[in-house]
Amino acid sequence: MSMDLIDLRSDFLAPLSQAMRAAAATAADARHFGLREDPWQQRLEARVAELLGKEDALIFPTCSMANTVALMAQCRPGDTVLCPADAHVLLSEGNAAAALAGVALHAVADPGEAAERQWFAPTAAWAQALGTGADAQRAPVTLCVLENTHNRAGGWALPVDHLDAVAQAAASAGVGLHMDGARLLYAAAAQGVAPARLARGCDSIALSLNKHTGAPVAALLVGSRALIERALVLRQRLGGGLRPVGAACAAALQGLSELDELPAVIERTRRLAHALAALPRITVNEPERSTNLVVVEFAPSLGTDHALSELASRNVLALPFGPGRLRLALHRGITDAQVDAVLAAATLISSRL
Repeated sequence: MSMDLIDLRSDFLAPLSQAMRAAAATAADARHFGLREDPWQQRLEARVAELLGKEDALIFPTCSMANTVALMAQCRPGDTVLCPADAHVLLSEGNAAAALAGVALHAVADPGEAAERQWFAPTAAWAQALGTGADAQRAPVTLCVLENTHNRAGGWALPVDHLDAVAQAAASAGVGLHMDGARLLYAAAAQGVAPARLARGCDSIALSLNKHTGAPVAALLVGSRALIERALVLRQRLGGGLRPVGAACAAALQGLSELDELPAVIERTRRLAHALAALPRITVNEPERSTNLVVVEFAPSLGTDHALSELASRNVLALPFGPGRLRLALHRGITDAQVDAVLAAATLISSRL
């Protein structure tokens, strides 16, 4: 492949900074036996718990695994979990909720929107689903799941008032709230609020670090001390502890001090989204709401595979996202010049449709 390849398939491809590499080298020789004994791990978990305003946190290899453990820790087999109709936990995690947590995911839908646009069901829909109640034939709802930012919406940040309303509805029903916050720090940066503000009404949060800074420790589950104690057992059950972790945690910890780069990524992404939306036969839904993702819809005359091939022939890699849809993920390693190159490729493709 060409050296000038622009890979926009995922934001976990974000490059480590030199400071992150140096931090990893400093801790490279650390070896500790206990599951939470490593001092770098302890610092990272404490820092992320503080960042989100919770008591404790636990590292995980992936955000999907953190989501699964959150369900296992807060639900019983047979329980019902509410989530958006196009949530990552529902569509993109291999049915782990059913296979491992034993729960049934129930999609909260907006009757006024098409099936492919079920991004933010109104509070009334959540309240109705929460008010159904359990009986001899219906399993209880024990958890709600929100996703922030919302992947299939194109990286939209949940409006704070919507988040608060769903949290209040869940609390009033005695139901927990889990946040799939794979890109939560982008949501905070886009809205100019502290991450803890977005986590305030949540009982648990799964946070991905590799999607923000490319950190080698991919994710953490954050919540109460009791929840994390339970999560430690469940993580062990699903595959064991992570050791050694000093170098990876040191790099991730350094990455958390570099989050001031996120607003520039958001600005660059919105420039790309607006420019793509202006092209004929290409649609980007509400580009001003993009954070670091752009979901592009092409005219029906251009299939997904053809669109991918056309972009790849111009050294741009994108992620297929359904019929006629592609996702572009930006991160701090993507430059303005590369954004211009992506726009040039898309412009040429659009002109040929």
